[in-house]
Amino acid sequence: MLRRYALVPVAVTSLAVGAAGCNHGGSPSAEPAGSSRSATGSTAPDAPIASGEPAPTGTAPPSASAAMSAPATGSGPGRCTTEALAMSLRQGDAGAGQIHYRLTLVNNSSDSCTLTGFPGVSLIRRDGSVIGEPADREGAAGQVTVIEAGDSAEVTLHTLNRGIKGAECWDRPDYLRVYPPGSREALTLRTTQPLICGGLFRTTAVGG
Repeated sequence: MLRRYALVPVAVTSLAVGAAGCNHGGSPSAEPAGSSRSATGSTAPDAPIASGEPAPTGTAPPSASAAMSAPATGSGPGRCTTEALAMSLRQGDAGAGQIHYRLTLVNNSSDSCTLTGFPGVSLIRRDGSVIGEPADREGAAGQVTVIEAGDSAEVTLHTLNRGIKGAECWDRPDYLRVYPPGSREALTLRTTQPLICGGLFRTTAVGG
């Protein structure tokens, strides 16, 4: 009896080993629950870039809209500076008591330039003081006047003949001071003209 009980555990162990070696021609047996074999040493596949994410730096081509929005470089002539100009004055037509003087602005530079609008015109004494008031504006402001190198543009100064409107005239100037349109620097001409009478002193725009 003692010998029979000693053999029982050996037989059970052999049956367990035999069961583990079955299924030679079938599919592998399922992994027992809780097994860690599938996680050990495994690597997840690379995830694709989601739609709408930016491409890596340096790979995206420049957009066409950015290239088209670049500002164009202007090629027109610039405004005439005081340094580029010289001026002269002569009396023009007179009639019905109206006197007009032609103020000519000459472009002495080697490039064309533009003037637009009214100049500032004043009569100056030898000591630098202003006679009367600066010229008022007369007529429309006009359009851009292009002055080629060596060419000129004109401004008309308007006053009245002596005695037409009152007997008084301003003192004769020693200098004529002119600020070209858009400039803060003035041109100065030594002259005793114009003689302003009747309190009327006006200037047209360049080209007016």
